[in-house]
Amino acid sequence: LKLATMNAKRKAIQLICRNSLLRLSSSQGRGQGQGQCQGARRALRTNNNGCRGQDVVTVRAFSSSQSSSSTSTSTSNNSNATTTSVSSEEVSKFSSMASTWWKVEHNPLISMNPIRMSFITQQIADHIQSNNSSNNIGEGVGEGNISYSSSGHGKGSRPYQPLKGLKALDVGCGGGLLSESLARLGADVTAIDPSVEVAKAAQIHSQSQDDCVNVQNINYRGGISVEDLGREYSDNSSSGNENLFDIVCVLEVIEHASDPNSLMQAASSLLKKPTTSKSINAENTSASAASLSQNAGGMLFVSTINRTAKSYGIAILGGEYITGKLPIGTHSWNKFLSPQEVEGLVGEFGIKEVERKGMILQPPFYDLRWYLDGSDYDVNWIGSYAYP
Repeated sequence: LKLATMNAKRKAIQLICRNSLLRLSSSQGRGQGQGQCQGARRALRTNNNGCRGQDVVTVRAFSSSQSSSSTSTSTSNNSNATTTSVSSEEVSKFSSMASTWWKVEHNPLISMNPIRMSFITQQIADHIQSNNSSNNIGEGVGEGNISYSSSGHGKGSRPYQPLKGLKALDVGCGGGLLSESLARLGADVTAIDPSVEVAKAAQIHSQSQDDCVNVQNINYRGGISVEDLGREYSDNSSSGNENLFDIVCVLEVIEHASDPNSLMQAASSLLKKPTTSKSINAENTSASAASLSQNAGGMLFVSTINRTAKSYGIAILGGEYITGKLPIGTHSWNKFLSPQEVEGLVGEFGIKEVERKGMILQPPFYDLRWYLDGSDYDVNWIGSYAYP
């Protein structure tokens, strides 16, 4: 009876909203940004050191937390406890999705990952370059214009790992979609989530990727929040700035948090701060990324959904009711945040916005093609932030 009622409700909303939804999306160009997606997908396939894999993306869940390089899923001793930014209802909701996290028919955001990774990698390159403009840093990270060419994947070629040597934290890692992307591009990844179930699912999937040792070495921790991780680092006297993270990702998490301010405060506390610049003559991409990041400081990335009428039509009515791509109740429109609101949150902790882009789903929506847009932040958007 419940299922029949839900289907009837969905059909009714289809009749009412289909034309409105198309009008809301009519401003989105079909042809823009396809090269971004195609190029980024090539970047996430692989290199001659082993990391040969499928395209990956991230569906985030909510706030989460800690660090190390061994392959293990640590569980907090008090795994049922929540901190101020973790909602037990959200944890339960996303725990139920653990077994389907990597199935494209159940995860409509899988197609978003290439443009998200494109944005992250380019922003890190620009950030390091702008803080070390006088250094000879070679190819890859720091050039300011990342190319996702697959031409370097042949025998004897150098692997494409622009994040090699950087420490990355994936807050609210879910099933490990973003974590694996970061690891395939060379980062040393710590992935945290309040849900023990999804963290275990993520570890199982990563360990099955026997083509890439770096993916197998992701450090997953379930049953822990980002506030918990922040306290661990604060309580550890040996965890100085050099042990903090070069990359902190809070993607599709903040709109599921019960206290966004607490979430962003903890995430900001784990971000590496800039240090006194030194002259470095890097001999390769890996060395430049790892050593130059010591001077430039880290970058925080946040992606979420803006709180607009258009986002209600596309993300909730379209995504949950009309297409059924997301379970009804996945999102709460009141928890969506604008770029200005997020900028205000991180600004309280001394971090400034560097760049933001809209992430636009191109019509027709069924083939789930995305592109980055510098002026349309009405629905999905992503921003980069750093200490000045």
